[in-house]
Amino acid sequence: MGAGPDLIIVGQVTVDDIVPAEPAIWRREIGGNALYAAAGARLWLDPARIGVVTRTGQGYPFDLDLDLILADAGIGHAAINRIAGEHVIEWLIYEDDGSRRSLPRNRALRDVGAEGSSTLEPFYEMFLGMTPTAGDIPDDWLPAAAIHLCPQMGTRHPDSLAALRERADWISVDPSPHYSRKFDPAGLGRLLAGASAFLPSAQEMRPIVASMDPAAAVRALHQAGLPEIVLKRGADPMIVAAAGEVETIPVALAKVVDPTGAGDSFCGAYAACRLLGFDPFEAARRAAASAALVVGCSGAREALALSRQR
Repeated sequence: MGAGPDLIIVGQVTVDDIVPAEPAIWRREIGGNALYAAAGARLWLDPARIGVVTRTGQGYPFDLDLDLILADAGIGHAAINRIAGEHVIEWLIYEDDGSRRSLPRNRALRDVGAEGSSTLEPFYEMFLGMTPTAGDIPDDWLPAAAIHLCPQMGTRHPDSLAALRERADWISVDPSPHYSRKFDPAGLGRLLAGASAFLPSAQEMRPIVASMDPAAAVRALHQAGLPEIVLKRGADPMIVAAAGEVETIPVALAKVVDPTGAGDSFCGAYAACRLLGFDPFEAARRAAASAALVVGCSGAREALALSRQR
């Protein structure tokens, strides 16, 4: 292994203006899938063994330095590529069913359309610029025992898998709906060749799970060559496939303070537990418990301060 962390988390750090489903005051939080995945991972793994790879832009509206936030959480390694572009600020708008939409708040992007509209392309391009690549990982961190790729747009996931599959023992992928909804199981299997674990939510697999039973969808993904699959289904039981077996596992009950980061923290915890030697089914159970703790927090900084599990 390289001289760096055992678990590398590659993802974004964002500025989130959160609008709850019930009428309430919105709030601004530092967030992003990289921080929430790290929050889940450090519940099981010594944070000194975790590394975060991300990018930040200009006009970052927080007094606290990102390096300090990660250091306060005990994260032992940080690779932060500070780029010239403006940092992305987005509205996260929640609905009663737990789903959410995101819209840009950057002044230059305010006059764009609804999520999925072609007029959002400038937003997607800006967000893609904030998305780290495999090249953002320091060379001396590789090879690595485990890498988790947080949701990424464009061709970031297949590009990263192509660059990293020979430089990591295990790689997990949490897909973005911007591409995952466009493929059938066989197409996803080809696109994500080299992934050790595929960790989608039902929303990210919406066309597939709408056309077949969720367990059948997971089985089809497994047969398409993805070695481990965990289909996250919110409060409904998750479906896990590994080594030819498919199992439905209830999720942990949670008092939800803020649903932001539930899926990301699940994925970070899952990657940490697999690194520690737990099988996929036990890792999924522990990851669900971790997500239940994180949604009881208000914001990523509070989630990163959670006490580790035993």
